[in-house]
Amino acid sequence: MARSSFTDAERRRRSRLAQIAHTQRFLRGTLSLRHGRCGKPNCHCARGELHASLYLVQSHRGQLRQWCVPKAWEERVRQAVRNHQEMQHLIEELSEGEWKHLLERKE
Repeated sequence: MARSSFTDAERRRRSRLAQIAHTQRFLRGTLSLRHGRCGKPNCHCARGELHASLYLVQSHRGQLRQWCVPKAWEERVRQAVRNHQEMQHLIEELSEGEWKHLLERKE
């Protein structure tokens, strides 16, 4: 398919999608912030100030899998999840545009 057959908006979406895919990390999943107690009797969590932990949650082959994200990796994982969400959004927009093209040709 010739690149010139795409609208400017389609070209921008495709370019952004390729840019993310080729230059950035992306990761499918949801981030979940959880609070809990460690069990130590003298810890601040025993008095109600719970520890916060960030989990990456993903459905994989019908099973739920979770990974506790270390503090040092939080920003990297957050950005990778945002990148994946942006890619999904771009794909949906491109797909919707293709639907419109198909309908226009049918009429």
